[in-house]
Amino acid sequence: MSPPAAGLTDADLLKLLRDCYEPTPARRNLVDANLIRSATLTDDTDVPGASFFRRQHAHITLHAPTADEAANAQLIAQIENRLLGVEAISRVTVTLLPALFPIL
Repeated sequence: MSPPAAGLTDADLLKLLRDCYEPTPARRNLVDANLIRSATLTDDTDVPGASFFRRQHAHITLHAPTADEAANAQLIAQIENRLLGVEAISRVTVTLLPALFPIL
């Protein structure tokens, strides 16, 4: 038996990321701030029950909004918490690229 075909799309993933905000005074969402370089979903076949319920692994690559490591760690936690709150997403991998403007 294969899992149902319905699932989230990459466009749905970007909509979810609009609820995540950069830790700078501007407080823009990550999509509008143009920090997202890629946001894709793949089927997560390793999750328990994958043969019955389709679960997806979110892969996010973005530029760090600041050079502050603590602020960037909080941002990663915010992304993971937002996405793992969606039943269809079982795992989240966030890759942080260097800040575009490291002096911030």
